[in-house]
Amino acid sequence: MDRLKTSHISILFLLVLLLVQSSHSQDRKVFGRILDSKTNNALEFVTLKLADTTYGTTSDKNGSYFIRLAPGAHKLVFSYIGYFTDTTDVFIEDSDIERDIYMKPSEIMTETIEVLGEDPAYDIIRKAIKYKREFKSKLNEYHYNAYTKYVFRSNQSPIAADSLTKEKYPIIAILESETEGYFEKPDKYKEIVKSKRETANVNRGFAIPYIVNFYDEDLDLGDSKITGPLADDALSYYEYKLLGTTSIDSTKVFKIQVDGSGLYPLFNGTVYISDSTFALMKIDLSVNESGLPTAIDNLNFKQKFSSYTDKVNSFWLPTDIQIYAEGGVAGIFEFTGDVFTIISNYELNKKTPPGIFDEFVVKVLPDAKKDSTYWNKHSLAKSSSEEQKAFGLIEKKTEQNKSGVRLSLAELKIGRNTTIYPLNFYHYNRVEGSALEFNLSSTNKSRRARFDSYIGYGFSDKKTKYEINGELTMGKDRSTQIDASFYRRLQPLSFTISGLYSIYNSLMGLFDKQDLLDYYYASGYNIETSKFLIPQIRVSIKYNQEKQFTVFKNTDFSIRKGDQPFRNNPPINDGFQRLIGFGLLLDPNKYKFIDYGNGEIERFTETNYPDLEVGLDYSSKKLNSSYEFRRYYALLTGANYFNRFLNLSYKAGAIYFNGSVPVQALEFFNSNNGVFRSDFSFRTMNYREFLGDNLYYLSVENDFGNILSPKIIFLKKIRLIGFFNAGRSEISTQNLAFLPAGTNPQTDKTFIEAGFGIGGIMDLLRLDFAWRLTNRRPGSNFNFSISLLNY
Repeated sequence: MDRLKTSHISILFLLVLLLVQSSHSQDRKVFGRILDSKTNNALEFVTLKLADTTYGTTSDKNGSYFIRLAPGAHKLVFSYIGYFTDTTDVFIEDSDIERDIYMKPSEIMTETIEVLGEDPAYDIIRKAIKYKREFKSKLNEYHYNAYTKYVFRSNQSPIAADSLTKEKYPIIAILESETEGYFEKPDKYKEIVKSKRETANVNRGFAIPYIVNFYDEDLDLGDSKITGPLADDALSYYEYKLLGTTSIDSTKVFKIQVDGSGLYPLFNGTVYISDSTFALMKIDLSVNESGLPTAIDNLNFKQKFSSYTDKVNSFWLPTDIQIYAEGGVAGIFEFTGDVFTIISNYELNKKTPPGIFDEFVVKVLPDAKKDSTYWNKHSLAKSSSEEQKAFGLIEKKTEQNKSGVRLSLAELKIGRNTTIYPLNFYHYNRVEGSALEFNLSSTNKSRRARFDSYIGYGFSDKKTKYEINGELTMGKDRSTQIDASFYRRLQPLSFTISGLYSIYNSLMGLFDKQDLLDYYYASGYNIETSKFLIPQIRVSIKYNQEKQFTVFKNTDFSIRKGDQPFRNNPPINDGFQRLIGFGLLLDPNKYKFIDYGNGEIERFTETNYPDLEVGLDYSSKKLNSSYEFRRYYALLTGANYFNRFLNLSYKAGAIYFNGSVPVQALEFFNSNNGVFRSDFSFRTMNYREFLGDNLYYLSVENDFGNILSPKIIFLKKIRLIGFFNAGRSEISTQNLAFLPAGTNPQTDKTFIEAGFGIGGIMDLLRLDFAWRLTNRRPGSNFNFSISLLNY
């Protein structure tokens, strides 16, 4: 059987939005607990089915169950590996029925198995793989119902832990839904969300099935693809050991240990395979160290299968899945996530109604949002007292946050939509000296509009600066965006800085007189609009006009080096620039959509082809600009996961000018400045070391994952990254002559460097080590850089 789809939605998306189970709305319910008849211990996740149907449910981790049934006589069937199947007859009249079920253990053989030569588990796995192929060849399409409940806990929860709970952290979010799923070979799938509920702090939340099927060849976790224990080539990756046998009724079941340790992303744990058909009946598997997604420390899957028929053939399909995740970032944010899924009402090889499959793979019905009254009647997972209280407490806290004030490490939140960034209140450089700034950012609830502004004053240049930026996203698919800004600012040449980088530059200037940037004054406005004509084509147009003029060094103050002057700020070509730009993005990827049921849709990619962006910027004296030039550019970017050791990201570009180009508009390579780096940057290149009117560059990075020491606990998140950068810069004779006096850019043909990075340090840091291979300079040709939250 092919994957019960949402395989292209990453596991991190699952942990933030999802959970799954089945639902069948009926008049009355049968409920109780399922216990071991000898020990009275609760039996968790027992499969319960209504006899002669595909409708059923599963007990929870406390052995509690309930199922909704119409009035009349019914037979319920309880099955669990290691126990004899139990049946009970119930007659529904006008009230609920409470009935505890005591299941009798079946014969279990646990004696040591003597192995001479190949472990017998390998032959069992070969037969199970053969059965899987036959099974998948006969299953062409199916329909099912699912109920989903997801409980997310964190040390950053807005509510305190319930004193009665045994859980590690308090609840931060709960989501649940009822859905219908459809699948048709080879890859058509659809999820229809019929009803949903989430805590008030979840924006646009819904819970959809992430029904992992361990009959599939691999499991896509976003960061990596993990070969399944019954994949066609599984014997090349896993070691198997027969631990013993158990039974379900009179059917013998093999219990097999799966060992996927090593450098490849694999699973560890146990699988249970029937002796009669070699069908997979149950799994309990955890992702090994090499396959864990970013920020996840533990990821475990439990799944059971039951037999269903299309009246000709029998198929073993998932009846439930439990997913548990645990992780965190640097001990600051820690979390756990529980997913519990019940799947029922399978219809196999029955023709799907016309019109079900379209570009929307998830559709939320417009009236899907239901209140607590509905869920009290329809939920298939019993809510604990803590969960019931969490809905009310989180809603109350969310309402308080709409008008309250909250201070965190890097921001001050005022109400729900307004933010102030204290890290930007003060900065220091050789032009402004000490400068103060007040900033304000605001977003609407759906983040369709954003407003950013600041006003500041430099005490050495005695000038006021300000900037107002606005961003508006329109269309139900957010395909149209308008950006506008109005400003008078001290503009760093080549790129802007803020936050930690601004603090670092200020400290270097205050203590060591190392202002890392060059500047000019710019005042004017900019407006840009972009539109996706189709998901694969975006067009954009922009208009910019600004006055640009040289600034001078205005201070030589330093705490440590008062007798040493700052370097002078270089001159620019003073003038007035008026520019029109056109852009085109070509994206060959295949896209699917989510319909949220409220008029909004969202897209996501199903393929990983690189995209190409091309454009033209035009400045002309016919537009009353001081400069006459055209700028043509092309940029190819992409990322492709091929296997465990080949996980590439890359960027290649070319920029070409003709005309008279001012020095402030000359192109530059994305280079490091200080110890911080940006994506695809040249690590060993000095700031504005290579300027030109023709630039060509290639940056390639490969993430080898945690191949260093995945077995050592404090090193298991460490990732090794290799990178290579090459670029060529040229400048025409005309533009050399156009440069202001005292400007002498180095444009010495081709530059090449290579190095490696170590990511995942303390969950937050990445260190890079790079060496210049060409255009070597006297002294060090090595550079070290650091970045935050970058893997």
